[in-house]
Formats: sequence, structure tokens, C-alpha cells
Amino acid sequence: MSSRNFAAPARRLSLALAAMPALVPMMVVPLAPAAAQEASYVLGPDDVIDVQVYGQFPQPVRLRIRADGNISLPLLGDVRAAGLTPGDLAAAIRQQYNRGGYYTNPIVNVEVVSYVSRGVTVLGAVKTPGIVPLVRPTTLSAVIAQAGGQTGTSEVAILRRRGGAEQRFVIGQIAGTDADPVLQAGDVIVVPASERFFVYGQVRQPGAYPLEPGMTFRQALAQAGGQNDSGTQNRIQLYRAGAKTDIDELDTPIRSGDVLFIRDRIF
Repeated sequence: MSSRNFAAPARRLSLALAAMPALVPMMVVPLAPAAAQEASYVLGPDDVIDVQVYGQFPQPVRLRIRADGNISLPLLGDVRAAGLTPGDLAAAIRQQYNRGGYYTNPIVNVEVVSYVSRGVTVLGAVKTPGIVPLVRPTTLSAVIAQAGGQTGTSEVAILRRRGGAEQRFVIGQIAGTDADPVLQAGDVIVVPASERFFVYGQVRQPGAYPLEPGMTFRQALAQAGGQNDSGTQNRIQLYRAGAKTDIDELDTPIRSGDVLFIRDRIF
């Protein structure tokens, strides 16, 4: 085959190779956050880790960090793990094996299998509920974002903390503000399914409706199409947590689970 016949394929190959550097960052960038997250995580009691000494251990040794903060390894016995990052612990294990004369400059790797000691639990209507590790000071809205965000229309998040009262937050109102609480290890966050209220009686469209942050009784009534020709805004009953009252002020905020009953007009 003549050199001319090779020219076109060679040029196409050259162009393809030239384009490859631009593709590499796109493939590796998604891996960086998870790696950085584990690298900066500070180990604590009840965390589960895999310790691998390449060329010496036939397979990784899976260990749970004890309440005293130590783990037990072959030949070394107790090794302090709590308070160290996975990389720091790997360096300490390598140093102790080397210093004790057991292995010469071993290659050691430590990976976190289960984050327990410094995590928060996210439950409810989020894309990936579970334990989110706290590798740095992290706010409520940031942890919900790490869990994939809400799956419903509810913007409410409930924060439960040991020894404290349950707190409710509207995510869209606190994100990026000083009102966004910094979480502590052991916190539990519950994102409820879409919160709803109910409107019955003399309205045009009775039924259940999604609750939006800051919604008032007046706006709730409008969602149901307003009162019909037989109803009146002056005769609205509220059923809340098993109690029944009359609504005197329509601009009062409505709550999740509230039931509004619009009564007949008195002629």
C-alpha cells in the first residue's frame, strides 16, 4: 500500500489522540470528592476499617475500632486508631511494623468501611438516605444536599439531637445563612414526605393539598378554589391534632396535617 493510502488514517488517529487529554479530567473528576472525603475523615470508636499490608496479609483485615480507640493487629497488638485519619493510621502501622523489625518498609493501606463515630443519619424523603460522615464542620442544608436532596415537594427538615428539643427548619430559607445549623456527630435529620393539609366542606375543590412554607389559611382556601356559593369564610373550622377550633384570622400560618372545614353560609 502506498504512503498516500496511510495518510488519512494516520491523520485521523493523530486527531483522536490530540483530543484525549480533554477527556481525561471528565472521567476522573467525579472520583475526587469521595476520595478527599475519606482522606480527611477522623476515625473514632465503632468505625469499621480494612487494613491491608501488601505482600504480608493475604487479604485485608477488617476491624472495628474499640471503645478505647484501639485496634489489634498481628504481631503489633494494640494500635491507636481513634483521632487519626486513615492515612495517618496507615503511616503509624507502617512505622511500627518497620521499627519492630517485622517487615521492611511495608506498604500499608487503610480504608473506611463503615462511618459510625462521626456521622449524622439522614432519613425520609431524600434520594440516598443513610449515614453521612462529618469530615469538616457541615451545615444541615449541606448534608441534605450530600444525601441527594429532597425527593418530594416538602422543604421542611427535622433535626433531632440527643438531649435537645426537636427543631424544624425550612431548607430554602436557611441555606447559606447563619440560621443553617452546624451539625454534630449523632444528629438525626428527618425529611418528611410531602407535607399536606386538607380542605373539606363548602369549597369548589375539596381534597388534600401540598403544604408550602409560610402558607396561610387564606392561601390554603384559595388552593381549594375558594368557598362555593353555599360556603363562607366566616364559618371555617380547624381540626388540628385532635382538637377543633374556629379560625378567626385567615392570615395565620397553616400547619402540616391541618384539616379545614368550610361550613354553610347562614342566610
